[in-house]
Amino acid sequence: MKLIISAALTLAAAQAESRIDALCGPGHVNEAVSLEDIDANPDGYYIRSLKTQIRHGDPRIVQAVGDVFHLCTRPAATPEMDSTLANLLINEREVKYLFVPLCPKTNEPNS
Repeated sequence: MKLIISAALTLAAAQAESRIDALCGPGHVNEAVSLEDIDANPDGYYIRSLKTQIRHGDPRIVQAVGDVFHLCTRPAATPEMDSTLANLLINEREVKYLFVPLCPKTNEPNS
């Protein structure tokens, strides 16, 4: 039984990794700055490093396997923007996908 559970968890982790690869690109590295970068809250998730709140129901939120958040970003500037706005946003990033774990790790001490 233990072997079956272990195999199922390994398969689930591989499928989650392939979803990240498919949506963010092969070998994508988690762009969350730290374990404390993303806070779950009643409205959704707040990403400290981007100063961005993503509300529940946002299509960029992807349910994931594991216990850590995985952040995938893209440049905020787009080719459709005029050059002034694009130059203002040249160093800015925005959320492409936020993979949300079923059981996130918490940083709270055991009580």
